[in-house]
Amino acid sequence: MSATLSRRTLLATAGGITVSFGLGGCSLIPPIPKRPAPTLDDAVGWIHRSADGRFVLWCPRVEMGQNVLGGLRRIAALELGVGEESIDVRIPGTGDIGRVKGTVGSDSVRELLVPLATACARLRDEMKAQGVEPPPLRAIGALRQAATSPPVAQPQHHALVTGAPVFAADVRLPGMLHASVLRPPWRPELGVELEGWDREAVQAVPGFVAQLTLPGIDGPVLVGRDPQSIFAMRTAAAVRWKKPAHMPDAERMVDIDAVLATGRFTKDSGSVEDGAWTVDLRLDVPMAAHAAIEPRCAVARFDTTADGKLTLDLWCATQDPFFIRDVMARDHGLPVERITVHNQRLGGGFGGRTLALVEREAAYVARPMKAPVKLQWTREDEFTGAFHRPPSSHRVKVRVGADGLITDWWHALSSSHVIFTSAGMPPWMQTFTDFVGDAGTSRGQHAPYAFTRQRRSMQLTRVPLATGPWRGLGAGPNVLAIEAAMDAAARASRQDPVAFRLRHLANAPAGEHLADPARLGAVLQRVAERAKREAPRAAAAGERVGRGVACGVYKGLSVVAAVAEVAVTAERIRVTRLWCSHDCGAMVDARSVRAQVEGNLVWSLSLVLFERLSAPDARAAQTGLADYPLPRITDMPTLDIDLVPSDKPPSGAGEAAIVAGAGALYNALVAASGKQPTRLPVTPADLA
Repeated sequence: MSATLSRRTLLATAGGITVSFGLGGCSLIPPIPKRPAPTLDDAVGWIHRSADGRFVLWCPRVEMGQNVLGGLRRIAALELGVGEESIDVRIPGTGDIGRVKGTVGSDSVRELLVPLATACARLRDEMKAQGVEPPPLRAIGALRQAATSPPVAQPQHHALVTGAPVFAADVRLPGMLHASVLRPPWRPELGVELEGWDREAVQAVPGFVAQLTLPGIDGPVLVGRDPQSIFAMRTAAAVRWKKPAHMPDAERMVDIDAVLATGRFTKDSGSVEDGAWTVDLRLDVPMAAHAAIEPRCAVARFDTTADGKLTLDLWCATQDPFFIRDVMARDHGLPVERITVHNQRLGGGFGGRTLALVEREAAYVARPMKAPVKLQWTREDEFTGAFHRPPSSHRVKVRVGADGLITDWWHALSSSHVIFTSAGMPPWMQTFTDFVGDAGTSRGQHAPYAFTRQRRSMQLTRVPLATGPWRGLGAGPNVLAIEAAMDAAARASRQDPVAFRLRHLANAPAGEHLADPARLGAVLQRVAERAKREAPRAAAAGERVGRGVACGVYKGLSVVAAVAEVAVTAERIRVTRLWCSHDCGAMVDARSVRAQVEGNLVWSLSLVLFERLSAPDARAAQTGLADYPLPRITDMPTLDIDLVPSDKPPSGAGEAAIVAGAGALYNALVAASGKQPTRLPVTPADLA
């Protein structure tokens, strides 16, 4: 097989026409997302002063509810010395600014503060006189006071509450058609086959335009005049699929004890001594969907310039518009200069909008149709066609010495890929990446405590459902397993869980996994003291009450600690209170940071008590929000959030609190019930 595919043939089955076009640039190796660090030269292109005296800021990060538009607007206003209302913030397309990295990893403020503030200082200086050295940056020194200043009206919020067109599904173009894919419930690599579908019934639907079979799209494509015709065509199609011969259960494929029996791991570092273990804890964490409120959507339009050159405009909602542009260039053999990605606001990302999925489908359909095409995923598409948090199976073994300190620690982890996602990489390429491991899957596996010996083992297995980035990557499940084992070791050695952790932080080495052990110890003490101020809940008849604690570090920088209180009965688990102390360095907008912490604590609740995407026959058993458990407002506890004031550089808040919230909840369940659950989500039956 050649290294490139020189030609793709697209068959329009309904109209009896064959449309062909060349794809000489379509390599078998998929594009890799580029992650350039922001520079001053980049930032100069983000901010400018318009003729009317107002300022325009092209936001180099994607807005998906974290209020990055408001945060960067505040930084620019502080540095320029103007009111925030004097700055218009816009979401750029790929033609408006130079390449920037995707919105991932809770890195926006940490990475953009200095270059944006410097660019604004230069602009302020240019407004005064030419050739004058830029004054010292104002924004950085003013952050502590500005973080708690009264909120300023944000145009983006007004647009949301008034129903303005801000999402990809709101895009309407003249002559636009609508499309949908009848995708198989199994991944094509399992060998699923199309048995048949009712083509005549589809063609009889009012508004029918075409039925397409397209290379690059897994399933028949329906094209109609409006969304209503698409919904009717999907129902009329009555598509039938032949089950694959092999349908393995993803959770069984990552069984840690089966891996330990082989003695082989993808990555294995450190060593421990043989002997009896004080704690031998197993914890299985299932797959989870992103379950964003907004199903993804894209609108694609091909045009031809006056000199006969093909161009592509794509409207979508992605965390990485420049990567989407690269994929479009590869798929259609176009130079990136002739492709413009018009990015829209996201109705939820959480790592799930980092790859090209609906975007590729929309472009593949639009090209042969020679018209703008909107392709809207259904909720079922989100569960069957997207990627998910991989299942993980943990065994943590701990040995406590006579002095009450841990001598040996072994965390063995079996999971699937996150950064080297199966949604974007073929099996052969993913196997090659296993030589370097997957830093997304192992994120947070390095315990922040001082142990005499620490071993970390990880096995990666490609499972039948696509897996990839999910909020916090592997940090949520990995730190949960660590904190569950730390609590178990404290109980086994009859030590207070907070004091036990502080003893192991006192001499903890600093490194990439934890820049400042003292900061982690400080937030742990803060949250423990805050929780002690409130008396424990008085247990009602048939109720057991317990509190649990946990702490953690996210990406080596942001530190978080939490205390949870739960009330358990035979029928229900209720989280009554959650305390959280959170240190992410200097904050631009404390209200937005608080909102991010609240969101992470909700995800912690969901991780421990609700979410499970099961796939016993290699396909998602849940295909909608009706059968996919999520916490409701009635499940929410009272939240006490303590944002630690700091003059240290910002270190990220978008994903940090999940490393502490989940562990605190789990440990509270153990304290209340005396039971050590071995799998999530925990149910009342597990604690009986």
